[in-house]
Amino acid sequence: MEKPRYYFTGDSDKVDLDFAALDFSYISCPYRFEAVFEHGVWRVRGLFEKSPMEIPEGSQCLHYGQQLFEGMKVLTGADGAVYAFRPRDNARRMNAGARYLRGPEVPEELFVRGIEEVVAANLPYVPPFGSGAALYLRPFYIGIGDNVGVKPASSFVFRIFVTPVGPYFKGGFGPDQGKSFMVTRYDRAAPHGTGHVKAGGNYACSFWPGVEAKSKGFAEALYLDPVEHRYIEEIGAANFLGFRDKTLITPDSASVLPSITRESLLQIAADVFGWPTEQRKIPIEELDEIGAAACCGTAAVITWIQRIVDGDKVWEFPFDGRWQRLYDELVGIQTATAADPFGWRHKIPV
Repeated sequence: MEKPRYYFTGDSDKVDLDFAALDFSYISCPYRFEAVFEHGVWRVRGLFEKSPMEIPEGSQCLHYGQQLFEGMKVLTGADGAVYAFRPRDNARRMNAGARYLRGPEVPEELFVRGIEEVVAANLPYVPPFGSGAALYLRPFYIGIGDNVGVKPASSFVFRIFVTPVGPYFKGGFGPDQGKSFMVTRYDRAAPHGTGHVKAGGNYACSFWPGVEAKSKGFAEALYLDPVEHRYIEEIGAANFLGFRDKTLITPDSASVLPSITRESLLQIAADVFGWPTEQRKIPIEELDEIGAAACCGTAAVITWIQRIVDGDKVWEFPFDGRWQRLYDELVGIQTATAADPFGWRHKIPV
C-alpha cells in the first residue's frame, strides 16, 4: 500500500484535535475503503480520498431502502497497540442483513481487510489511550443500479469511513451522568420486518420520536414492542439492561437488533462476575421491580438510566456500582488493561 498522505502539519503523530473534548459528530478523515459487487464478483477498489459518492439515480438504496450499516470503535490500548473489537461479529451481522435484503454477502476476510487498511491509513486520527475518545468506523452496504421496480439490486457498494468521536450521550458514563428517557407510542421497527437487521430504514423511524423526546428535555425515546405496546424494546438505538435483584435482564424481541455490545456485557456478567442473566420479555410495569437500569451499544457503551417517564408515571433508578464494574471490564478488554479470555480484541497491524 502506498504510504498515506496525512492532512496535518507538524511533528506529532496525531492530528491537532482536542480528543478529550470530542462529541459524537462527523469529522472528515483522509481515507475510506471501498469494494464494488458487479457481475457476480466483488472487486476491491481499496483506499481512496474522495468522500462524495456518485451512484445511479434509480438505485435501490435511494428508493427502497436496500442498505445496511455497522457501527464499530477502534481504541488505542494501554500497550500502545490499536485494537478493533469483535470485527468478525460485525461482518457476520452485516451478512445476515445482506441475506435478508437479498444481496450478496461481503466476504468476511474482505470486511476485516477493509477495517485494517482504513484504520492504518487514518492512524493519526485514532485517539490516544486515556482520552475517552475512539475512532468510530462505519462500514455500510448499498444496492445500486438503474432501476424503477421494487426488486433487489444487482450491483452493490461496500464502503468503510472513519471519524474520531467522543461519548454518544453528552458527559459519557459515570455516577454523575444519569440520563432521562421518555416512553413513546411510536414504533422503531415493524414486527416480522427488518428490526433484527441493521437496515437504514429502521433508524428513519426513530427521527420523529427522538426529536420529540429531546425537545422535552429527555436524552432519547424508549420504545415498546410494536405488537402489544407493553414490553420494553429499545432506547433510541441502544439496548435496555436492568438489574432485578441479582439478575441482569434484557429484552428478548424478534424486532430488536442482535447487539454485539449487549452480548458482550451478558457474557462478562455471567462468565467473569458469575451473575445470573436473563433475556426475556420485560413488561413496562416490571420497572416497579427493577432496582437499576442502563442502556448499551457500540456508541453509548453503557449509559446509566436515572429516570424513565411514561405520561404521569415516573421511575427513578439510583446509580448501581455493578454498571461501573461492567463498564470497566468491557473497556478494559477493548484497551488491553484487562485480560481478554474471550478473544475479542483484534490487533490492527500498523
